[in-house]
Amino acid sequence: MKDFLENQEHKYEIRPTGKYGDGVFCTKKILKGETIRVFTGERMAEIPCDIMIAKGLLNNDDVFQIQHEEYLLLDDVSIRFNHSCEPNAGFKGESTLFALRDILQGEEITYDYSATVDPHNFTFTTMTNCMCGSAKCRKSLGNVLSIPKDILEYYKREGALQDYIINELNKL
Repeated sequence: MKDFLENQEHKYEIRPTGKYGDGVFCTKKILKGETIRVFTGERMAEIPCDIMIAKGLLNNDDVFQIQHEEYLLLDDVSIRFNHSCEPNAGFKGESTLFALRDILQGEEITYDYSATVDPHNFTFTTMTNCMCGSAKCRKSLGNVLSIPKDILEYYKREGALQDYIINELNKL
């Protein structure tokens, strides 16, 4: 597994986006379906996480939801992957980022932040402004239910929703 992760490290690099801080860019073509990275970090319960966000100690995008009331305080690399309303990557399992399509050298690797947020998550119930700049930009981010139905169906077909998101959507 270590060799696999080291090999993946050579397929992307962190560098400035020129518009919103650092991002992760492809350095060697990544094929559709290929694993890009398994997000890691310190596991945190929802309440301490919400308190830290409210106190300004964390931003909403510093944490990554992995269960209904559980988050990862993202590691230094995982935190650099940015949002897009027209992403080239998505998640499966708990925190495995994979390519939704072939990603070419030089492209920024992005995922849809809203696709990882529980429909019952009240922190993301109110929309926040989106700055992705995509031609298909939705202009705001929210929880998974804020994603237009056709795009959400696309994520489902491509297997680009975390297990816990699928379970939460099935409960609705």
